[in-house]
Amino acid sequence: MIKFRVTLLFLIISHLCFAQFITVRGTHSSQLLNDNLFDSDISTAYGVESYLSKSIDFIPLPINYNIGIDYKRNAGMQEILLVTGLTYVTLTPTGFSAANAESVTYTTSNWLNYADINMYNGLQISDSIMHYKMAGEICYNVGYVFGKSFFIHSGFGGRYNFLPANKGTELQSTSLDLILKFGILWKFKKKYNA
Repeated sequence: MIKFRVTLLFLIISHLCFAQFITVRGTHSSQLLNDNLFDSDISTAYGVESYLSKSIDFIPLPINYNIGIDYKRNAGMQEILLVTGLTYVTLTPTGFSAANAESVTYTTSNWLNYADINMYNGLQISDSIMHYKMAGEICYNVGYVFGKSFFIHSGFGGRYNFLPANKGTELQSTSLDLILKFGILWKFKKKYNA
């Protein structure tokens, strides 16, 4: 029931914000560095992220802004983070209605390729203790279109995490994770006529 409510909330917000895309993906993290020391862990955390994306009209490049939420479960701890960032679209499928003139492509393809730079701010919760957490992520994404508005897509990238409350203690305050993502992207019907 909670998943349904969150999805419904995102659909309502997306229409209010005139969003171009909504993305929902499962995530998997593999830790590479722990406090700047090599400390590999194949399965650090798993979770789900969802965000809305809309083109930035006053920039003459195929760039979208992103806003959403990220939930992650990590060794008994949970994280709820706000996602904000930018997307640079490198390839759009044939017949794909562009958000602006700069996004129009003339290649014959069923693929959508784009890069994300996102910031994450929120809470890490363990038992009854909550700490502020922030992270930065660079991710490259590849999607395959089914119809004109539904994509199956995946992504991979790196995320640098920082937990200020643990700085100067024996607990982990920084980490670098390899992130793998898989899910869906839904494009809304709003069109731009070039």
